[in-house]
Amino acid sequence: MSSSRRDLLQLGTVAAAMAVLPRSARAAAGPASPTAADRPAPPASAASAASPDDLVSREERELKVVNLALLEEEARKLISPKRFSFTGPAGDGVTYRENTRAFNDYPVMPRRLQGIGKNGIDIRTKLLGHDLALPILTCPMGNNGRFHVEAEAASARGAGAAGTIFTASQAANKTLEEIAAATPGPKWFQIYLNRDPEVNKFLVEKARAAGFSAVVFTADSLGAGNADDYVRLGSYKPPELTFANHDPAKGGRGKFNDFKWDVSFDDIKYLRDLSGLPVIVKGVTHPADVQKAVRAGASAIWVSNHGGRQIDGVPASISTLEPAAKAVAGKVPIIFDSGIRRGIDVLKALALGASVVAIGRPVLWGLINGGSLGVKSVYDFLGGELKNAMLLSGVDKLADIKRELVTRA
Repeated sequence: MSSSRRDLLQLGTVAAAMAVLPRSARAAAGPASPTAADRPAPPASAASAASPDDLVSREERELKVVNLALLEEEARKLISPKRFSFTGPAGDGVTYRENTRAFNDYPVMPRRLQGIGKNGIDIRTKLLGHDLALPILTCPMGNNGRFHVEAEAASARGAGAAGTIFTASQAANKTLEEIAAATPGPKWFQIYLNRDPEVNKFLVEKARAAGFSAVVFTADSLGAGNADDYVRLGSYKPPELTFANHDPAKGGRGKFNDFKWDVSFDDIKYLRDLSGLPVIVKGVTHPADVQKAVRAGASAIWVSNHGGRQIDGVPASISTLEPAAKAVAGKVPIIFDSGIRRGIDVLKALALGASVVAIGRPVLWGLINGGSLGVKSVYDFLGGELKNAMLLSGVDKLADIKRELVTRA
């Protein structure tokens, strides 16, 4: 048996055994961490004791990530199916599956004998004034409290420790102030425009005061995604969770789901003027929309189909990246998400025109399996795989990842 196969089986056996241990025993089984030991224990969840449907993770440990598919498999064992169902795809999941499969349409054509690697492989980059340790940041994802008792505080802490940007969703279960307190790392705030202008003003002012450095304007979601499993299991909402920035008990304001449906390119300038911050437009894939967003003042374009979670039957995100990049024509940075599962996927996206990529579900899987340390472990895994993919492809810095490195199957 190969060592890699043996390692995979060992991790699966250990994780499966830990899943049936009492929580205190599982916590003791994970590697010790001075960072974790110095922090107070997460608060107990009364809901967890009340019902199996409310089983939520309390893990805080480093992970040996073999691959993200296995990490997802182990995450499913640690929380209730009702909680996990929130991550499911829209419709029949065709777009969700295509998001990962379509990377195979872009094989890498490695260059050999390039004389690289003498000074190591450098994956550091800059984005909108931030120095990043790797070209991978966090997608905005709400309701992190469904998965871990520390919710977005743990996700933000893990992203900051990895040296990258955390994007806080308007649908977070932690307030923007709580998220900001969790990490000194760079943070962006994602907004769904509300029909009440005073709520929009309240939110962006709150974000700016808490130290968030950009606003992510989500254009591809005008309501909550309804995965089939999520609906089948009762569109389940854990009883202890609220949208913290709309919760009056937490200083919030307005109704989260009072969405402004008639959003337009004019809203880019509206948000720039309202916040005084750069506005990143997320969820545009059509080249004509990309061009209009840039002309309207977008500081960056985020190419995404929302991970196949909002509408099924649209193209894989990676297949829309190069046309979008041509439409941008280098005027602003391009962020790409949907389907990133390997370091080679990151390399392909950068070759096709992305400035950086973002990950969503893998962050949640790391959160469930290991809290903030698990989130950092996911970034470490992808960063290590990216370095290896670059070495074996004949490039040792991000600037040398060019379009000719990737062909079309």
